[in-house]
Amino acid sequence: MDVSVVIVDWHQPELTRRAVDSVRSQRVDAEVEVVLVVNEADDATVAAYRADLPSVVLVAEPTNAGFAGGVTAGIAAASGHVVVLLNNDAVADHGFLDRGLGVLRAGGPRTAAVAATVVLEGGFVPAPPGTSSADDLVAADGRRWRRDPAGRTLVNGTGVVVDRSGNGRDRDWLRPLQDAPERTPLFGFSGGAVFLRRDALAEVGGFDPSLFMYYEDLDVSWRLRLAGWEIRHAPDAVVVHRHAASSGSDSPLVRYQSMRNRLAVVLRNASAGFAVRVVLRTAVRAVADVLRPSSAQLTRAQWSRLVREAPAVLRHARRARRADGVPAAARRAVETAMTGGD
Repeated sequence: MDVSVVIVDWHQPELTRRAVDSVRSQRVDAEVEVVLVVNEADDATVAAYRADLPSVVLVAEPTNAGFAGGVTAGIAAASGHVVVLLNNDAVADHGFLDRGLGVLRAGGPRTAAVAATVVLEGGFVPAPPGTSSADDLVAADGRRWRRDPAGRTLVNGTGVVVDRSGNGRDRDWLRPLQDAPERTPLFGFSGGAVFLRRDALAEVGGFDPSLFMYYEDLDVSWRLRLAGWEIRHAPDAVVVHRHAASSGSDSPLVRYQSMRNRLAVVLRNASAGFAVRVVLRTAVRAVADVLRPSSAQLTRAQWSRLVREAPAVLRHARRARRADGVPAAARRAVETAMTGGD
């Protein structure tokens, strides 16, 4: 398999060079091409990358196209039959490419994607009971973890799962590495570390640049599932991720993009009943945020912006649904499989 590794940079040259170096040091029985997309590129940055990384295919994007637009440009410039996406704030472990490609090959021609195992950089310890810090990471069970060099290695994710509210989350989020893995069935991949068959990606239309960042990987995963493709996990294909180094983990931008794009992805891919439920729950969340601003997920200004953008989001989703041509029964079948029918 010829492989193209696509990395998107946005004003993080030190992290990006580290990610590129981790790929170039891999030993694998394949032709490996590295494609570096530089968002909001200026002449000085491009010149520096060309001087330091002459063998890398460089895509200079004059605007900030986000992650979705960046990987779209990178895939267009890539030549490999397999496209590997790697976050610029991640480092590929030794054997990452070889092990991920092995799972893709073993999965057969209908395996479209293989999610890698992403672990968090550094060590973590449980936060003392009754304490909290803005830098704590919070697990699904409510446990809080705090950075400590002598602490445990935690999993960032082993792919993506989805609930009945359309919320995507990392499977195994904050699981100590040596503990038993989560049993939730894998639905999709995280765009931070994934192996993708180029033909499968092309069949479902690739990434949607209008999503900019967040949920763009869930959107592609959903469309792959609707088209009958399989998505698997490679436990031993590992990358180490410096969590939120590029965008922050709970910034206003993250919260807004997550709310907006969850709605956009559900409207495009879900059955009518599923979509109505998510829209109603979003409306309830909006009312609660307005009434209780101290605990709001989005500010009033952000909700006003989402209301203004909603008609365009809906029009885009309707056009995409018609183009996808997926029958309602297939949409319901995928939802039943991904939520366990609960």
